[in-house]
Amino acid sequence: MTTERSSMSRSLYKNRDLEKLEPYEGKLSRTVLRGGAGSNAILLPDQTLENKQKFISQIMTSKSPMRSCDDIDEQALSYAEIKALCAGDPRIREKMDLDVQLTRLKTLKAAHDSQRYELENKIAIGFPAEIRKCKEQIENATVDAATVKEHSVVDADGKDVFCIQLEKKVYYEKEPAGKALLGLLGLALNSEKPVPIGYFKGMELQIQHLPFGNEYHARLAGSGTYSTQLGADVLGNLTRLSNLANGIEPSIEKTRNMQIQLEQQLASAEEEVKRPFPQATELTEKSKRLAVLEGLLNMNDKDIVTDTEPEQQCQTDNRQRGQEER
Repeated sequence: MTTERSSMSRSLYKNRDLEKLEPYEGKLSRTVLRGGAGSNAILLPDQTLENKQKFISQIMTSKSPMRSCDDIDEQALSYAEIKALCAGDPRIREKMDLDVQLTRLKTLKAAHDSQRYELENKIAIGFPAEIRKCKEQIENATVDAATVKEHSVVDADGKDVFCIQLEKKVYYEKEPAGKALLGLLGLALNSEKPVPIGYFKGMELQIQHLPFGNEYHARLAGSGTYSTQLGADVLGNLTRLSNLANGIEPSIEKTRNMQIQLEQQLASAEEEVKRPFPQATELTEKSKRLAVLEGLLNMNDKDIVTDTEPEQQCQTDNRQRGQEER
């Protein structure tokens, strides 16, 4: 049964008198096949094809569909450009070159504006906040460095004499002090805030547990706060505490250098934000020229899409006549 049906279809196809439609008066048209008994093929001249593309683009880009197309997108313009090129109009070549150049210039303009907005935000908020932070750190570190120096004792050889208070007991030996410090870490296990456990170099000693990573940190709190991670080494933890306290004074110079760099960056940003877009004149001139060309080429006219096919019109007329006869 299937074989007979396939043979019949091939036979009917071979016997049909098919011919191609020729281009419509030298204009763009759709090449279709039609039979000798008549055809429902629709000639699509250039203007109709262009209008159809405008309407399709509105549907595909989620614009409000309507029979009148206000905007002409890139694809619709390509049809109009082909039409103008076929007509031998040299202005279309100029317009295409301007489109490319304006796209590049607008991209550069957008990048320039984005950079300017970012600089304005840093000038108004970012740099001043960071500079204030540096000044506060310098003030706090200056006070804390003086506190550390006041509570530091050296022996006859110029070596630092160890001394730490853990809870209410003062330790002068490192090993028992280190063991006591490890024994106090459990106090911070269930606490969200740092837990004070004593004093070191005249500053309050705190411990804090960080659930993420299961880490313990020691903090020296004075005018400012300074932190270092603790480990399982008894003597190593005390060395870290000593380095933390002795590193406060050197950090002042580092913070001061950072403040100077931020102030220089702020001054540079204030000068940079005043500079206009370098190609602003070129962008304005080419935009005006493109507007003139589009007006001359009549590419911004509001067109009505009239793509109703004659076959559909014929069916509509037949239905209306049938209703009238009834």
